[in-house]
Amino acid sequence: MVPMRSSCEILIMSDQLRICLLSFTPEFAFENSIRRPHIGYFEFFITKLSSKIFLKNKDVVLLIDLFKLLNSKMLRSSIHIFKNETILFSFNLLLYELAEMYHRSSWHISVKHTKKEKLVMQFITILEMNCRKQHSVKFYADTLLVTTDHLSKTVKQVTEKTAKQFIEQAIVLEAKILLQNNHLTILYITEELQFSNSSFFSTFFKRHTSLSPSEYRLRLNFH
Repeated sequence: MVPMRSSCEILIMSDQLRICLLSFTPEFAFENSIRRPHIGYFEFFITKLSSKIFLKNKDVVLLIDLFKLLNSKMLRSSIHIFKNETILFSFNLLLYELAEMYHRSSWHISVKHTKKEKLVMQFITILEMNCRKQHSVKFYADTLLVTTDHLSKTVKQVTEKTAKQFIEQAIVLEAKILLQNNHLTILYITEELQFSNSSFFSTFFKRHTSLSPSEYRLRLNFH
């Protein structure tokens, strides 16, 4: 894994050398994490300094197979109704296996995050617990005992995404989870997510997904 804004140099190359490259931003990892973003591999991809690891042959074989699996899902015809879902699971499977290899190989190494990285990880953790009720950057800044401007600037520097975008993305994710339960009315979800009315919630959700809450639910039921 090569962190963002970094480069690598090949010093020794054997006849068996194989290079597989998967490039993505922290924003992509956040938006496409099956589990909560601060659990598992997310912190690997906001850290600028990453330890080097040596892969065993079985690890190399596994990673190459996972790259092939992900590539095959990417090339699958778009008419496959679960194409996006299979890509999502394949992507997460690859990254969790990679994160486990890093953890296994460097468990004895104390990872030193910068102050900015620590602040971002704290922000993400607090966001998960409060995003349904708290939608303002000021709430999270006050909780972290920093100014709104400092939090916004730090999150942007570390992740290339604003704190407000993280908050909105978290709200959309919570909305999607709630909409999967057909027993919950749109009005209930509106109130649960602290929107003033259903119209405002629908406008917000459609701006981020191109679908109204009702349309999104109908599509889920159709599939």
